[in-house]
Amino acid sequence: MIFGISSAVLKRIIGMKINEPKTILFVEDDEVVLMAYRNRLQREGFRVESARDGLEAMKILLMSAPDLVILDLMLPKFNGEEVLKFIRAERRLKSLPVIIFSTNSIIDAEHEPVLEGASRRLIKSTCTASMLVSAIREAMADESADNPDGKLRSPFSTILQTAA
Repeated sequence: MIFGISSAVLKRIIGMKINEPKTILFVEDDEVVLMAYRNRLQREGFRVESARDGLEAMKILLMSAPDLVILDLMLPKFNGEEVLKFIRAERRLKSLPVIIFSTNSIIDAEHEPVLEGASRRLIKSTCTASMLVSAIREAMADESADNPDGKLRSPFSTILQTAA
């Protein structure tokens, strides 16, 4: 409790994630790929939300705050590059770790300027589930290193941290 407010209420007010599994938004239009990796990630203790196109991903990102995004580049409605630009343009999402998870032909020099906003890049055809899990843990560790004291990314951070 902080200021007499329960953790459940705080979570609803500012989106804090207290003692919850890390949430991954997996943006992938191939149902087989999505299900295979989702099952592995859930066994690893992650909570997995999914979006099957760029528009759905942007809607989810506006409504929730995942801890990491796995993003295919070839998507219907809005492609992965457009979703990544959207993420980096949103103040609340700007530092959100994003792993590009796409085909070899897409991850090339032509897309380099946009893809620099990604935390990691993985090629589907050569990536195992273990490699993806490792990349997720590394990206989350990097994000934690950028925020070593665990302060919240909320405007209420200072108030809550001093009260703790």
